Amino acid sequence: MSLFLGRDEIAEITGRKQKGKQIEQLRKMRIPFEVNALGNPVVLKGYVETLFGGVDRKLPVNSARADFNKRLNAGEL
Repeated sequence: MSLFLGRDEIAEITGRKQKGKQIEQLRKMRIPFEVNALGNPVVLKGYVETLFGGVDRKLPVNSARADFNKRLNAGEL
């Protein structure tokens, strides 16, 4: 099970197929993401589940983003 949304899932929530347009739409939707070395947006699955009400989590948005960045910078992701 991946921590991140797959390409199809990102296309589904953004309504866009091109990565540049996906990035633009994610910004409009205020969904935090990072861009990987291939230029693809990378979105935490847990954040989107919480945002759309699929999971009841007590994790504040800023904490989720900080944890994502910490793990990314540590080379875990």
